[in-house]
Amino acid sequence: MLTVREHVRQDTKVLELSGRFDSQSKLGIEVAILGAQEIGCHHIVLNFSNITWIDSVGLGQMFLWYHRLNTKRIRLSIVSPQAPVRELLEFANLPQIVPVYQSEEEAVAARGC
Repeated sequence: MLTVREHVRQDTKVLELSGRFDSQSKLGIEVAILGAQEIGCHHIVLNFSNITWIDSVGLGQMFLWYHRLNTKRIRLSIVSPQAPVRELLEFANLPQIVPVYQSEEEAVAARGC
């Protein structure tokens, strides 16, 4: 099961995710992402510090969200993935298009890049 907590910093919506990011949990994140678009956020940060697993559906969803948001000039970033999750992200080459930061502060500060 995945839980999503959210808060806004400047023009950035931060989604703090906990649990497993898989085919059953993607809808909860997508609803929060769509909500960020509606309130005018220009950057969405996914805090992965408490994500314990991401499957191929979750990885594919990340690529899909990146492309959808990019057409609307909304940036997507990932923060603090645990080592096993980071390895899966790197295996899928996701950090090539979605920046991965060590901290939420670093991601928010880089929003204009």
